[in-house]
Amino acid sequence: MTTLLMVSLMFSGCVSIHLGPGAGDPLQEQTLETQDGAEKKVLLISIEGMIANEPESGLLSQRPGMIDRVTMQLRKAAEDPEIVAVVLRIDSPGGGVTASDILYRELQRFRQNTGKKLVVQMMDVAASGGYYIALAAEEIYAHPTTLTGSVGVISLTADVTGLTRKLGVEVHTYKSGEKKDVGSPFRPHQPEDAVYWQSLIDRMAARFHALVQERRQLNDQAMQSIKTARIYLGEQAVGAGLVDAVAYLPETLERACRLGGAKACETVAYRFDLNPNANRYSPGMQSPYAPSLSLLPGAELSERWLKPGQYYLYWPENAP
Repeated sequence: MTTLLMVSLMFSGCVSIHLGPGAGDPLQEQTLETQDGAEKKVLLISIEGMIANEPESGLLSQRPGMIDRVTMQLRKAAEDPEIVAVVLRIDSPGGGVTASDILYRELQRFRQNTGKKLVVQMMDVAASGGYYIALAAEEIYAHPTTLTGSVGVISLTADVTGLTRKLGVEVHTYKSGEKKDVGSPFRPHQPEDAVYWQSLIDRMAARFHALVQERRQLNDQAMQSIKTARIYLGEQAVGAGLVDAVAYLPETLERACRLGGAKACETVAYRFDLNPNANRYSPGMQSPYAPSLSLLPGAELSERWLKPGQYYLYWPENAP
């Protein structure tokens, strides 16, 4: 009721709403916790939700896309000599193939260009594209109950030609090549389409498999189970070679500090708006844009699930 009233008043011109800092406002560093005798800093970056490149929008709100948010934090960290390591706190089922690959490359480039250490702490889920980006790190840690793995590609297409026939609807497609409309819901499924589409999926999966094998130094035998795109719990992932160890966030932050050559560190985060109560488990970087007044929380994510495309994505049958 409160949200409806705010929206009604705003559009009637009876109230003005402060939409927060502008898009050009600088990131501010906030200390989340400090070890005794801290010498250097560890930056905590959160990667939460579906991996995508487009800005995230809701009613009266817009925030930078995930790649934008992570990249701006990496650039700021690269300029700070006191930051010796970055910990990525990943809670993501994955996302777009290209978006996952771009984010991986940005993380890898940061690590190689700056010499700063990069460590991953997996949370509830770090699967498929969430695992893909974790491969940029030097060390990967998971909780005992983390779901990870799902190393593979998924692409969903619909064939609604039977439905349109029942409804008496005709869809006319004009195309310049035989394969131009492969994957269209208005093209009857053909056996040759499946072969063609599967070949694309297999090539994308092969890139993922090769990266896992290279970064985790796994032999062909170890890769056989991983290539089934199965999901692993934390200890299982350690046994499969996908994760270095089971650990919790405090231990991972301490490990990152030591990897960076310091005995004790401050844990810091970047924000547009400082949160005096922030801690290592607080949500990720706050948006510089408007607070969301969406009447359908999560609607933006649901729309993304329906977009055509190829995904490094863990999508169980009961997913929304």
